[in-house]
Amino acid sequence: MRRGAPAGAGRSAEDPDPGPPAPGTHAPDPAEADRGRRAPASAAAPAPSRKPVPAATPADRLGAGAGMVAVLAVGVAQLVADVALSDVPVGARATWWVAFTVYAVAFAVDAEVVRLRRPPPERTLVVVLAVTASVAWVADPTADWTPVLFVVTTAAAAAALGTSALVALVTAQSLATAVGAALAGRGVVGVPFTVVIYAAFQTFAAITVRTAMREAQARAEADAAHADLAAAHADLAAAHADLRATSALLAASSRDAERLRIARDLHDVVGHQLTALTLELEIASHRVDGGAAEHVTRARGVAKDLLRDVRAVVGELRGGPGGLEPALREVLDLPGLAVALSVDPALRLDDARLVAVVRCVQEAGTNALRHAPGATRLAVRVRREGGDVLVDVHDDGPGALAWEPGHGLRGMQERVAALGGSLAVDPGPGRGFRVTARVPA
Repeated sequence: MRRGAPAGAGRSAEDPDPGPPAPGTHAPDPAEADRGRRAPASAAAPAPSRKPVPAATPADRLGAGAGMVAVLAVGVAQLVADVALSDVPVGARATWWVAFTVYAVAFAVDAEVVRLRRPPPERTLVVVLAVTASVAWVADPTADWTPVLFVVTTAAAAAALGTSALVALVTAQSLATAVGAALAGRGVVGVPFTVVIYAAFQTFAAITVRTAMREAQARAEADAAHADLAAAHADLAAAHADLRATSALLAASSRDAERLRIARDLHDVVGHQLTALTLELEIASHRVDGGAAEHVTRARGVAKDLLRDVRAVVGELRGGPGGLEPALREVLDLPGLAVALSVDPALRLDDARLVAVVRCVQEAGTNALRHAPGATRLAVRVRREGGDVLVDVHDDGPGALAWEPGHGLRGMQERVAALGGSLAVDPGPGRGFRVTARVPA
């Protein structure tokens, strides 16, 4: 059976061994679903469900090897018999070897022991196997091991044919077994006995292969469901991170707006009143004398100190938006990832840069969650370097040998470029995926 045989849907990476298949068959192992290293889950609409072409597994190769050994064993047995016995007609012996040779080649192609660039259809190979085995058996019915080829043919055909066609194949080969047994003169008892024995072997081989296929398909479907569930969980975590990022940015924006409102109120109300009070005390200090002048001077000094403190508070409140680290901690609450966050405490960003930094870190974090299998740690550093703000995000996953930027990375690049910055991506095979953004401060 070649890999084009029906198989279960879904992905199966390093599945447990489904059990040894019958000789010449490949237990189906669904091909691993191809995924882009950093492509978002929503990049394309889901395609209709269909059964993929399974890849060959060690169990497939073991089954093909076992089938090939069985075929060669029949040939060796016949060679020994030809050497030991000389009463078989030369024509019958030649016919047997020609048919056997064609059978062995056809089985090698079907089991992919011999690979052709354009192999014939598998059903055609099954017909060739059945016909050549029958010809060999009828040509030399004294070769008692020849009916083993019928069992190997049934095992090879079990995955390629439907139930009706498989029953027809077993029936036809049982008839060929009966003809050969009759030609060998096995009598009224020997013919039915030989037919029943090899028909039972064929049935057992077919049931074994079909059962292995159903189990492999059930495993593949379970793996596909698990993969879909894991993908849905990753998408949900990414959506949750996006929601937390939006919430953190809104909270930071609200805090900044409130801080600016308080600064304006302090400046416009308290500041003006203190300024007026200072001027009044200045005037009063020139009009009073004696003991009262000392108190007025002291009050004027207190008013000036208070006005200076108010101006300092207003300046601090207007110093720039804050809350970068709390916003990043909200974004980086990712399941399954231990996050090491380092933020320069003296770093102040305006609204546009704050949003760009938070969104870049969010996208890099959810990218690691979605596309870095085995990643357990995420290191995030935000600091000032010269006149730029440097954002570095690095996971400890396996990295990627080949990758294409998805919508998320393109969005990061566009957001950073809009501020005059740049984005660098290091797929880091074996070192982990790294994203570095540099934005002018």
